[in-house]
Amino acid sequence: MRPAETLNPSDVVMRSDSRLACGTGRWIGLVLLGALLALLSVHAAGVFLDFMASIRYPFQWDYGEGIVWQQAALIPGPLMYSNSQSLPFIVFHYPPLFYLLARAALWIQPDFLSAGRLVSSLSAVLIAIAVAGLVWISARRPGRAIAAAEFAIALATGLLVLCLHAVHNWGMLMRVDMAAIAFGMMGLVVGAWANGRFWGTAMALLICVASVFTKQTQLPVGVAVFLVALLRNPCGALCAAALAGVFGLGALGLMQGLTEGGFLHNIIGYNINSFSPRHAYWVFWPERSSFLFMALMLIAAGATLLGLFQRRPTDPRLPAIGQFLLRFRLADRAMTSRAMLLVHFALASLMLFTALKSGAFFNYLLDWLCVGCVLMGVLLCDLVGTGWRFSLVTALLIPGVLNLPFREIPVRIPQQQLDRQAALVDRIAAAKKPVASEDMTLLMRAGRPVIFEPAIVTELASRGRWDQEPLVNMIRSGGFAFMITTEDTPGGSFHRTPAVDAAMREAYPRV
Repeated sequence: MRPAETLNPSDVVMRSDSRLACGTGRWIGLVLLGALLALLSVHAAGVFLDFMASIRYPFQWDYGEGIVWQQAALIPGPLMYSNSQSLPFIVFHYPPLFYLLARAALWIQPDFLSAGRLVSSLSAVLIAIAVAGLVWISARRPGRAIAAAEFAIALATGLLVLCLHAVHNWGMLMRVDMAAIAFGMMGLVVGAWANGRFWGTAMALLICVASVFTKQTQLPVGVAVFLVALLRNPCGALCAAALAGVFGLGALGLMQGLTEGGFLHNIIGYNINSFSPRHAYWVFWPERSSFLFMALMLIAAGATLLGLFQRRPTDPRLPAIGQFLLRFRLADRAMTSRAMLLVHFALASLMLFTALKSGAFFNYLLDWLCVGCVLMGVLLCDLVGTGWRFSLVTALLIPGVLNLPFREIPVRIPQQQLDRQAALVDRIAAAKKPVASEDMTLLMRAGRPVIFEPAIVTELASRGRWDQEPLVNMIRSGGFAFMITTEDTPGGSFHRTPAVDAAMREAYPRV
């Protein structure tokens, strides 16, 4: 099954020739683009240094790493996605694909924490490659070679997404987010290149299914690929979706069967949070170094959308909606790619409402930022040949890049900090009873299991979804050798309910 033939280039209103305008604007644009590439290359070197330092660091960078490590150690196994609410109580927040990738990476990095961080770092690099590829696909036109400036823009856009604070930071962590985004962006690349053809669309949707089986909220990219492919080649898109659906539902049924129904109960049933506008602060403010890029992304999305509607009518006799549908049936690969990007960006924008929920952090911006970077690169490609306008937008990007952090990890970690962490690990390993810790990487490093994950237990108990009485009784009776906290907020916190906090202070004096 193949879509309709592509329009002849003479039948489509092309943008201006890709050669930079002659004169002063041309040279300024070239110089600024070269400066931007050089600056991004230096920043990317800092990102890679951080990735390597993080893989070597044996302790926690982020609160969630310890529980992800514990989950990975239990997958596959009889305790994964358990329905039991008794202690030890482990909630499996995400589908299994990242955990399996981390286990596979043990062949390269025998330490589980390092292996998980390696998966995230490699995923960040794949995202950068996919972003550059999408800019390149979106800039290509039948019968016209891409200018060297457009190749440079694609490369710069890939480096830029790698240097964004969110991608830089989460690429260092043993968390599922980067792998999920990487699958999604690769699915978008394959879907755009397929241009509606059955096998390419099927492969793209299967990759999108892998993204969902890494993080269950990664739905926008698969929807974007399917909707645009449906306009290009309805029969092929429906068949591709059916094939991907068979694999996805088959995997879901397998996981439900293996876990006796616990799979969906864990990744959906326990994924209940309170919503409040104040939570959005913890999503957007840490990413303030990218505010300029966010504004440019919105402008780029508007400009790209306007460009899709400013094409010569395909058949003046048809109504506007008919012309729109026919235009997509006859679209070239670049137009298909731009349409997928816009749909993906729109859906990712709608998903930003999750920034209001408790537990939200700036990783919730990752998908939106990555596809937004592609649109920004597409805008720059469209401005090639406009002289001063291209120079102006390129010049705006340079202070934005200068505002990005060069390194997230100190060049030299104080030995006192490492010794203190190592001493805690030794003490945990020597304990005769279980140990509770809000820094769960310490437990895993000591070879001791996580009995409960403080944040999710606090959330579920406060909403009546989990009975905390057995935990409170265990604390009061001295069931733990000791308890390690990361902050000392009386009356409870994100990691302790008031009842747990009171029992802890009564049974375990602060030292």
